[in-house]
Amino acid sequence: MWRWVAAGCCLAVLLAGCGDPDQKLRDAAAQSAREAASEVEMTRLVVEQLQTHRLWQQTARQMVADAEKSLETAASSFSAQQPSTAESRRLYEQVGAVLDDAQKAVTATRIALGEQDLAAAVRELAVLRKSGEELDRIGELAK
Repeated sequence: MWRWVAAGCCLAVLLAGCGDPDQKLRDAAAQSAREAASEVEMTRLVVEQLQTHRLWQQTARQMVADAEKSLETAASSFSAQQPSTAESRRLYEQVGAVLDDAQKAVTATRIALGEQDLAAAVRELAVLRKSGEELDRIGELAK
């Protein structure tokens, strides 16, 4: 009896790993996008709080630096995925481009804050908003 239970469990585990490769990539894209969107949103909020003098410059710089590191981790996690169909390749390239744009905006914000150039950081707000919206849309793929 236990042999059948063990065999059934092994089969279930084996079949769970054999899912649709496009779905697996969509799930990975959605997960990475949700993580990245959170960091982009935090960066945007930090700049807005600096504008209204509700946050200290040093704290803001550290928060954006931390967001940049977390965003890099999310993007790196997604870039390690292997697309296996033409559809998943298109999705991979699209999500990679959005993650890249988000990383560039957060990095530009970090650099601006490091130079104590609030005006340059404020100019990144539009890109941060757009990246956040695109990441939110991608984050809905797995739902």
